[in-house]
Amino acid sequence: MKTFVFVLLCAMACFITSERLKAQTNPSSEELQEFFTGQQLLITYREGEALYGTYYFLEIHYCANGYYGLYGSTVKRTVLDNEQRSNWQEYGNWKITSENGLNGIESISLQGVRQFYPMYKLENGDMFIREGISIVKQGKAICQ
Repeated sequence: MKTFVFVLLCAMACFITSERLKAQTNPSSEELQEFFTGQQLLITYREGEALYGTYYFLEIHYCANGYYGLYGSTVKRTVLDNEQRSNWQEYGNWKITSENGLNGIESISLQGVRQFYPMYKLENGDMFIREGISIVKQGKAICQ
C-alpha cells in the first residue's frame, strides 16, 4: 500500500511539473518588444533568508529609443533589528536579443556592464524571469 501511495504521489508531482512547464513559454522578440518598449516596470525580489534577507525594489523605465533608467532601493534587516536602506541609479541601453536559444532582454550600463535576462511568458500573458521575482507594469516610462 505504501508503494502505491508513493507511486501515486510521484505521478501527481510529474503531472503538476509538466503542466507548469507547458504554462511557461519563451516569448517571441516581437512580444518582448511590445511588453518593454515605453514601459515603467517595478521589479521586486529578495535575496537571503526571510528574516535577515535583502529586499530589492527596481523601478525601470524602458524608453523606445533603447535607453533605460533604473532606480533601485534595498531594505535589509540586521541582527540588531535595525534596517539598512540604500538607493542607487543606473542608466544604459537595452535591446531584445537571443542567447542560447532563448529570447530575452539585454542591458548594457553606461559603465559597460552587460547583463542578459531570458524571459518567459506565462499562460495569462505576464512575463516571468525566475521564481521569486515579480514584474509589475507601473505605467508609461518617463523618457526624454
